[in-house]
Amino acid sequence: MEKISSEIEILAISRDGEEKKKDAVIHEETVVVRIDGEVHEFHCLPTNLEEMILGNLKSRGIDASSSTTTKIADNEFKVDLSLGKRSISNPQQCQSHKNLTRKEVFSSVEMLNQHSFLFKKTGCTHVIGICGDGREIFVEDTSRHCAMDKAIGLAIRNRIDLSNGFLVASCRQTVSTIRKVIFCRIPIVISIAAPTDLAVKEADEYGITLIGFANSKRFNI
Repeated sequence: MEKISSEIEILAISRDGEEKKKDAVIHEETVVVRIDGEVHEFHCLPTNLEEMILGNLKSRGIDASSSTTTKIADNEFKVDLSLGKRSISNPQQCQSHKNLTRKEVFSSVEMLNQHSFLFKKTGCTHVIGICGDGREIFVEDTSRHCAMDKAIGLAIRNRIDLSNGFLVASCRQTVSTIRKVIFCRIPIVISIAAPTDLAVKEADEYGITLIGFANSKRFNI
């Protein structure tokens, strides 16, 4: 079983004094992925690594349908794309007619909080959920990009139709996260945090519904 957290001794300081105690910290490792000779490094939890690779390729517009992923060492993988060639797609306008009710948006935030196990334990993870076809996948990771890639890869492996689902996130939405969504053709993004102006611009340009500051009582579209 992969190591996901450990205990360290800390000195806790407060207005009332100081106290030596144990505290949980998240475990982070370096993962090396060689894609057609190019070396990519990821810093993340050592879980769902092959799904992370699949999701990363998909969210960069790379066709991985004929690719092979081989584990060549601990936390080191080699990816061979079909015929050694990259098939990179251009971002497409979202054509989905997916709709959510207010109740569904509020419910998605509740589910996100319920699946924040490592965050509640360590305060050091991002949480990403993908919901579609009546199913939900939630992933926690030290990196929001890796968490997104893992959730996308798991959704693909579980044959969830991304174009008819939605993504819910604990992290801010920037142009880099929204571009992942665009390449995956996920029509709706819900975040409990804020978006940047470039994220809003990209979402608007490609027809993505972007929801921010979502909690149990309110949200902004």
